[in-house]
Amino acid sequence: MTSIKKIYLVLFLVFFSYHTLADTIDLERKFIIYVKLPLVPKISVMEIATSLNIKNHKYFYKFGIKSKNIVEFVNQVNGNGEVVGVIDEIYRPTNYSYKYTRKKKEKYVEISYSNNVVRKILNLPKLDRSELSLVSDEMLVGTIDPSTFFLNLLDYDKTEQCKKQFKIFDGKRRYDVVFKNINKNIKNNSIECEANQIRLGGYKKDENVSDVFAASDYIKVIYSNNNNEFIGYEAKNGPIKIIIEEIK
Repeated sequence: MTSIKKIYLVLFLVFFSYHTLADTIDLERKFIIYVKLPLVPKISVMEIATSLNIKNHKYFYKFGIKSKNIVEFVNQVNGNGEVVGVIDEIYRPTNYSYKYTRKKKEKYVEISYSNNVVRKILNLPKLDRSELSLVSDEMLVGTIDPSTFFLNLLDYDKTEQCKKQFKIFDGKRRYDVVFKNINKNIKNNSIECEANQIRLGGYKKDENVSDVFAASDYIKVIYSNNNNEFIGYEAKNGPIKIIIEEIK
């Protein structure tokens, strides 16, 4: 092999290796969910362990939820789920599954997607949708699952710098999260992004939803003003505030 061919071979291998490594990401992160009532210190109630693998514009996301402290006004949840999807400006799922236990009852939900359209919904035990407000097929176009929604929130750019509207469906409830305001907190050197959660379908009439993730009065996502790194998530349902912080 001539010296020129050797040089080209080395350059090719360096270029190929660089892009292969650049397109592959393995990342594990842990988060704590706290609840906060007025005049009472926040209490840790759940821990979320996540694992993200990205390769060739596809992502594989696994998460495990484990309850920590028993709090009367928050349902204990323990479960595991995973999502497979593609990265198309934002993370978009192609298959989502979640098996969990709540109120000592085992439940399972699976959603399959094709071309941003929901193709299959499986709930075990089966839901009685006659008791719920309508979720039409049209309302499911362009939706993502709750865990993928959270994954997008971890990346400031995936929120279009806090201007994006997310369409979310958890297998039962359909809601939008619409970012409406962005503030720079000079004191904390942070970016605070405020959003509204709009209930659209899958809720019982006059339902007092205890799941603050499916029914929030307001949502706030906080990023660092230095590098746009995720700092925290806040949501409020009545007097109950939910706070999510990453374990560093």
